[in-house]
Amino acid sequence: MHSLDAFRGFDIAAMLLVNLTWNEQVFHRQLFHVDWNASAQGATFTDLVFPWFLFIAGAAIPLSMDSGRGQSQTGSEKIRTAFRRSVVLYFLGVLLTVAGSYFDRPAQWTDVFRWNVLQLIAWGYFTAVCVFLLPRRAQFGFVVVVLLGKWLLLAGLPYDVVSEPFSPRATGATSTQGPGTFHHFDSVKRFVAAEHRPGSLLDRILGWFGMWQQVLPCAALAVLGGLTTRRLRRQHDQPSETEFRRASARNAAHVAVLGLGLTLLGFLLQWNYDPAGGGLWGTWTVPFSKWLFSPAYVLLAAGTGMLLYSAFFVWIDLLRWSSGRVLRVFGLNAIALYLAAELSFKVLWTRWQMHGPDGSSQSWMSGTQAWLTAWLGQAPGLWMHVVLYLCLWWLFCWWLDRKDWHLKV
Repeated sequence: MHSLDAFRGFDIAAMLLVNLTWNEQVFHRQLFHVDWNASAQGATFTDLVFPWFLFIAGAAIPLSMDSGRGQSQTGSEKIRTAFRRSVVLYFLGVLLTVAGSYFDRPAQWTDVFRWNVLQLIAWGYFTAVCVFLLPRRAQFGFVVVVLLGKWLLLAGLPYDVVSEPFSPRATGATSTQGPGTFHHFDSVKRFVAAEHRPGSLLDRILGWFGMWQQVLPCAALAVLGGLTTRRLRRQHDQPSETEFRRASARNAAHVAVLGLGLTLLGFLLQWNYDPAGGGLWGTWTVPFSKWLFSPAYVLLAAGTGMLLYSAFFVWIDLLRWSSGRVLRVFGLNAIALYLAAELSFKVLWTRWQMHGPDGSSQSWMSGTQAWLTAWLGQAPGLWMHVVLYLCLWWLFCWWLDRKDWHLKV
């Protein structure tokens, strides 16, 4: 599906974009994450980039399982293949998580237990593959049970966890937020992920398994992506190409309506959220939160993902107004681009030094930005910096595609 490649390319281009929008005076707030411990939480465009990756990973599962090598594999073979791929993705994620820190400290074996983007994608993908081997009703049931369970977990937290900085390992931490406030990652995340015990090997192990309360909502989002692909590609025994296209258009409309419904449901679950407790559902109101992967956040990501996916499907696969080539160049080598961009950012662009326009020593990333703003002015220079960065990686992916090198795990 060219539309899925284009959607994946759009998402990774968005990732490259938001990684360079550092100046809040120039760039719109939608290009920044919600603050780590902002009591109100919420979600911006930037906060949706990562869950769209999960949605897209899940959307590709039916394509790989129902065709090619996957078509001839048994259920256990599909699970083994997915497990191997997940292990590779997980350790690539560990590498990216700690790559920059190795300039400042030696590697530690406990780094293996650190979670980040690729680690969550790895095991969310593996869980989604296992779920897709179940009957269709079980797939829907999995999504409902996981989201309902996460809602009950967050809404039923002990009051002292959400009202005080519940972090025994913190040194001199004090709260500046009101009673009943979620202390995201500093308290709630440590509690729900079983990381609030004294630091020890047992703490590391419990914390690693505790993060599966994040993995399961990630898997639910991937399952929704896979179900979306199956709906868009639903086979119709139509007598003509015209009838087939009409049926495909109806499928896309159904996906768009469902996406709008899930988006609205996400807003409903966190409507009028008050950090001190309250909202439409009273104490059961839980906000959009990327850091906690709340049910409202998963529904928002899935709903907006369905809207974008159906739009790309109509634009590229159905009406064929465009091949989506510019975006597909990114999407066909997404994992290679992600690894190259993240590793070079951590070990090259922010480490190697150059002379800035004032003669000071700056990293390549900051120095290039400083030269462009000195020549063009602040806003044009910052935007030019972003555009040049995007073009650099597009040319890298175009070169890979021209060589017919499509790197996969």
